[in-house]
Amino acid sequence: MQKVTFTQWWVVWFLSALFLSCLGLGIRGAAEAGKAGHTPATDPRLDLVTALQAKGPNPSLGDHARVFGRLVGTWDVEYMDISQDGKALHRSGELLVGWTMDGRAIQDLWIVYPSGAAKDREVYTDLRYFDPNSGTWPAIFIDPEHASFATFTGGAAGDDRIVLYSQDLTANETHSAANETRRWSFNDIGPDSLVFRDEASSDGGTSWRLKSEYRMKRRGAAPAAQ
Repeated sequence: MQKVTFTQWWVVWFLSALFLSCLGLGIRGAAEAGKAGHTPATDPRLDLVTALQAKGPNPSLGDHARVFGRLVGTWDVEYMDISQDGKALHRSGELLVGWTMDGRAIQDLWIVYPSGAAKDREVYTDLRYFDPNSGTWPAIFIDPEHASFATFTGGAAGDDRIVLYSQDLTANETHSAANETRRWSFNDIGPDSLVFRDEASSDGGTSWRLKSEYRMKRRGAAPAAQ
């Protein structure tokens, strides 16, 4: 079982608050869809959302901002997850990506629409920031529904690919091998499309087993260059 330090729990608590900011983006989408219950922008309950928003990266990031900055916006997602018995589960949803915390961090919100017997949507979030000491982009992934999280690190791998690695998910998934490494990657990144893959390796990265593949199309026009 994974040993969680006090610092890690503090990060989870902090990101839980930050996660609420992403839900604010969902409120915007609901209002555009004409759903009832829209909360006025002047509502003090949204002050945190307003304070976290950033229209672009902090100038201190320089050219490093482009690694994830090119993903800013909303993407329609076709999810494909492979179950333990090898069957593919297809669902749809969206990915929202934006700058937060004075442009020093970038956050995304994964949404999976209800399907089949599921009545509620699934919601996940990542918080990413650039580490100038290592030249990488550490990331923290949070699954609030199942009270789990994982840390990743990595960065650009060529002009059209971003690769992140983690071993945390081994502890959070009972069916994972003890020595398993996970690789999350954004592939074939273009102005209006990309492919995300979740892969696992039990031999130190010699071979990789596909666990999920998400195909994305940008919704609307791409924002100005980040």
